[in-house]
Amino acid sequence: MHTHKNAETGLTLVEALVSLAIVTVLLVTATEGILNSRFLGSYSRHQVQAMYAAQQILEQYRRQPFSTVSLNTSGPVILDFNGDFSNTGTYLYGTAFISVVNIDPDRDKINVEVDWQEKMQDNKNVTMKEYYSTIIVNDPVPN
Repeated sequence: MHTHKNAETGLTLVEALVSLAIVTVLLVTATEGILNSRFLGSYSRHQVQAMYAAQQILEQYRRQPFSTVSLNTSGPVILDFNGDFSNTGTYLYGTAFISVVNIDPDRDKINVEVDWQEKMQDNKNVTMKEYYSTIIVNDPVPN
């Protein structure tokens, strides 16, 4: 009696194609995850820098005499990776829009909007916005 052993020692074409498809899907998913994490890291860093710039702007308004707070201004915001609010940074360029709303004779609300361009995965720029506000009270020095 002669027995034949199964001589199958390799992958069939279908098995190879299925394996290749699975590996391709995994690589595309991993690459997309890495790109998304880079974008989110960049956005988070810039969001913190925008918050820092807005806080400094709000502090500048708090230090002003109450009678001069009613001026609305806007201008460029330039930040570097250290989060310095200055005119010498080279990494993040944006605009701070500042508005003052008179609530009553003794209170003003200061609104700061910081906008900047964030580069997406497909190299398109998207405008990001962060909003901050505070209320300033006319607190005359007691006699």
